[in-house]
Amino acid sequence: MSQVAIVTAIYDDYDVLKPVLPQAGVDVEWIVVTDTVPDAVAAAGWTVVHEPRPGVHPNRAAKAPKYRPWEYTDAEVSLWVDASFRVVSAQFAIEATARLTDEEPIGQFVHPWRDCLFAEAAESAALPKYEGEPSLEQAAAYRAAGHPEHWGLWATGVMARRHTAAVRELGERWSEETDRWSFQDQISQPFVLREVGLRPWALPGSHLATRWLAYEGSARHG
Repeated sequence: MSQVAIVTAIYDDYDVLKPVLPQAGVDVEWIVVTDTVPDAVAAAGWTVVHEPRPGVHPNRAAKAPKYRPWEYTDAEVSLWVDASFRVVSAQFAIEATARLTDEEPIGQFVHPWRDCLFAEAAESAALPKYEGEPSLEQAAAYRAAGHPEHWGLWATGVMARRHTAAVRELGERWSEETDRWSFQDQISQPFVLREVGLRPWALPGSHLATRWLAYEGSARHG
């Protein structure tokens, strides 16, 4: 059994699969969940899980491995890495997971610009990517439920997790919120984190400025 799983997803050819980079000091399994069959060269080193979800918006389809990576690996620790990132450091897996414990089972980069899901909802509502998604209604529901302003906001493109009972509950609840509301998961995550009693510790730096990763997102990310 691998010690760490690095997990990503690509649906509707939204991104190009990046090559694996062997990791130092830890046994890593690389897993990509996708609705297509990647080119053999690109897929070298990856465990490819072919999982089409017909009729499901690709942005929603990609959430299953993001929210519940334990369904795709026996590893007790995982790193979710959005497919827009390339791993460029052989120390990524060991360094990004070093602080994970049963008491502190989740680490993420703090959002670089905002600290509040309400501000994130307002920003998201104006983006073409989320056109038609009920971002503002979702935020209003969270406000009515008592979620405070400036409670915290995290970038969800990279996540280190130990698969504790609380983290699994987070995944299930997060999935339910995404089914109920928008697929902009940076709005729903703080609400669910607070509901289940978790708060991520901060990965060093920013997801857009880290020696571990290079952002190579497609134009569709705009």
